[in-house]
Amino acid sequence: KTIVPVKLALYEGDRLVSRSQARRILNRVEKFRYVIFDFDSVDSIGQAFADEVFRVFATAHPHIVIEAVNAVENVEKMIKRAKS
Repeated sequence: KTIVPVKLALYEGDRLVSRSQARRILNRVEKFRYVIFDFDSVDSIGQAFADEVFRVFATAHPHIVIEAVNAVENVEKMIKRAKS
């Protein structure tokens, strides 16, 4: 089990919108069976970012449980959109 603080991927004034940013936070999480992404202090994420984490990575690693916590409404909407 690991907790990934997503806000650490934010650079000053930057937004989490790209697949490359998503791949950066996904680095080495495949070694765990349970991954919690903590979206504390993250106001929004882009569609490509959400898709890479919650669809592409999740599909490629079905044995890993992925959970998102502390997500604001905008972030939750993007996550749900990527999962569907």
